[in-house]
Amino acid sequence: MIHQFISEQLIIILNGLSGAATLFLLGTGLSLIYGMLNFLNLAHAAFLPLGAYLAASLIHATVGAIGGALGFAGLFVVFLVLLVIVVPAVVSAIGLAMERTAFRPLYGLEDDYQLLATFGVILMMEDAMKYVWGGQPVSATAPSNLLGTFNLSGQTYPWWAVLTILVTALVAATLYYFFEETRLGKITLAMAEDDEAVSFTGIDTRSIHLKVFVIGIALAALGGALYLPTASMTTGLAFEFVILAFAVLVIGGLGSLKGAIAASLIIGMVQAYGSYYVPVLELAIVFLLMAAVMLVKPTGLFGEIEV
Repeated sequence: MIHQFISEQLIIILNGLSGAATLFLLGTGLSLIYGMLNFLNLAHAAFLPLGAYLAASLIHATVGAIGGALGFAGLFVVFLVLLVIVVPAVVSAIGLAMERTAFRPLYGLEDDYQLLATFGVILMMEDAMKYVWGGQPVSATAPSNLLGTFNLSGQTYPWWAVLTILVTALVAATLYYFFEETRLGKITLAMAEDDEAVSFTGIDTRSIHLKVFVIGIALAALGGALYLPTASMTTGLAFEFVILAFAVLVIGGLGSLKGAIAASLIIGMVQAYGSYYVPVLELAIVFLLMAAVMLVKPTGLFGEIEV
């Protein structure tokens, strides 16, 4: 009995970490864009399913064209390149085009106008994805099947979920190093504090804005690409991810990388335990957690009070 309980807890924790990885990649991008551009972009969450749908198409095309000709190592490398590099790059290009056309006119407007406008954008993106990939669930389990599963006290668990956790941890460490140790990262943080003062030094802040925007979109797309091999993507999931992304923003604090990491871990674990023990209240628990944080610390766990 104790052995079974321990194995159940380990699986719940792994599920929580895997869910936290997806939330971190989505929520961090949203947090960076808001912290840098003061732009509340609901449509940001739609780039995660866009990344997942694109990943599905690339995986199916690769399996159809190559099959098992490359062997385990070769096919794994191809999948990794497609999901970690190609998908974020393509979706970032789409996001950059949308930034120039749909999002840029919204900068500087009040938050409520931004929310309404980007809500309309997310509806259009949902319809576009439904038009291209159809309304049925889309899955592509080939990368997960390739890695297989491992035994955890009599229960199996996919290695792909563990890989997702490790890749996300590497991304988080890279971002932390970038912001804390590099000159560009420190300039970016300074711009989040006082963009106008930084621009007076002669630094091209507009270029850095675009880089941050592209990085944010790429992170969301990466989250979708890593999410897909162990799940399926359906239309309408973007709205659920919007809620979770804003939960990360509210709980962690606006524009805080440490806050995004902490909030993602908290929400991921809450969802994992909630879905196991009280599945009907899984999302409600997240809302209660948001409300509790806002009551105790309205700026979020790592947010700062603006003066």
